[in-house]
Formats: sequence, structure tokens, C-alpha cells
Amino acid sequence: MKKLLSIVIPSYKSSNKIFKHLNNFKKDIKIIIIENSHDENLKKIVEKKYKNTKVILQKNIGYGNAINLGSKFVKTRYFFTMNPDTVIYKNTLSLLLKGCKNIKKFGAISPNYKENKNKKYNTVLGEKKTLTGGAMLFKTSIFKKIGGFDKNIFLYYEDNDYFTKCRNMSLKLYTVNNSFHFHEKKSSGSATFKNKKEREYAYFLAGWHGQWSKFYYHKKYDGYLRALILCLPNLITNILQLIINLPIKYNKSKYIYFKIEGLIASIIGLSSFKRSKFDK
Repeated sequence: MKKLLSIVIPSYKSSNKIFKHLNNFKKDIKIIIIENSHDENLKKIVEKKYKNTKVILQKNIGYGNAINLGSKFVKTRYFFTMNPDTVIYKNTLSLLLKGCKNIKKFGAISPNYKENKNKKYNTVLGEKKTLTGGAMLFKTSIFKKIGGFDKNIFLYYEDNDYFTKCRNMSLKLYTVNNSFHFHEKKSSGSATFKNKKEREYAYFLAGWHGQWSKFYYHKKYDGYLRALILCLPNLITNILQLIINLPIKYNKSKYIYFKIEGLIASIIGLSSFKRSKFDK
């Protein structure tokens, strides 16, 4: 497997989950961690203890760009990427490789959801329009030919964009039906924040980037006017909600404000510039 597969993990304040994965992976597989919170201690411990693992420290460049960067260090035919809060089984990766061995060209392949374990399938492969972004296998040469994820997207819609590029290039998406994964509790996420204020700010940023990326994605594929038609009702609703909540619910009002700001920034053509003030 070591000549066929590498693993790329984007990490943001997720050291506990990273260590859990490293203890479960086979030691001969090359693992590349893009550490978006510039955790120097994580790099020091990991590279000392796990000889086949490389940690690249970054000022937060986002999920898709982290995978793009990680792919530059991949020397194997395939690479698998996963969120730190994604959990895979002992045979997940081997079954993924077995499932894709007869497919020359594909956009991406994902393991099936854990919830589907008891379902019966006629074939090992299932063709899909979209996949779960938290666990995907790529053929390295095709990923690089596609150009990877859109470098302009910091957070959200990077998967949608990649899948759309695949469809436009007639590259199919698949799940391997007998290979499984699952996510830990979504409410907790993969990041561990130092305090309540940092966690709240991450929540506000999620609203900002969700709106920015939504408009950007639709503008890219549907045109500016269509994107405006799709997003304008949301903008009006958020403005009304802000007026209603401002006097009584500060945190909710701030979250709504961030959403409005993110959408307007995208509409007027600004980059996805917003970052956490708690980042190094």
C-alpha cells in the first residue's frame, strides 16, 4: 500500500484528533499534515515519534488550499484526504483501493457512510453526483490536472466547486459501498478552542464564509446576475433579522451581521479575506 497511497490531513487546532489517527494508521503509509493553526509543538512531537509523517506549518489557508498544498508532497498514485473528525475503519483504505483499481479515470471516490452498513448493494461501486468532503480518495495525476480545489475559496463550497469541475470534465464520482467512515459529533467539530470567545468568533466566521462562498460559487458557474437573484432574498432576510435581534440578542445579531458582511464582500468582488483574530 505504501507505493500506492499517501494520506493528507488538513488540521486546525485538532492535535488530539490527529494523534488518535496517527496511532491507527499503518506505519508504512506516508502521512502529510497541513497544520493550519501553526502548532509548532504538534510538529515537533509528531515528526519525532512518527517517522513517516510530515507536518507543514501554515498560517490558516483554509481546507481546500490545505489539500492542494499537501498534494504537492504526494509521490504515490493515489492520496486520501480526511477531516480530523472523520473516523475510518481498519479496512476502509484497502477496500477503497480495491474498489477503484479497475477505474482509469475518476474525479474522486469516497467510502460509504457508516449508517449504510446494513444495506444490500448490487455493485461495489456507486456512481454519485456529490460525495462527502470529509473523506475522499483522489488519483494524484487527475487531481493535479483538474487543478485541485479553487484557491479563492477559504471555507465552504470547495467540495461543490470541485465536484462541478469533475462533472464538466466528464470525471465521475463514486462511493465504494463496502468501505465505511463516519463523523464524530458534528456539534463539537474538529477544532479545540482555548476559550469561549475564540469558539464564538469561529462561529461568526463560519457565517461570513458560508455566505461569501455561496455567492462566489454561483457567480462562477451561473453568472453574476443569477447568483444575485439566488442570494438577494437571503440578504434581505438577514437584514430584517438583524434589525429584530439587535436590541435583545447580541451574539445572534453579530452572527447575522457577519453573514451580511460576507455576502456583500462577495457581491462587490472582495476576496475571502476574513480570518480569526485568534490565529497566529
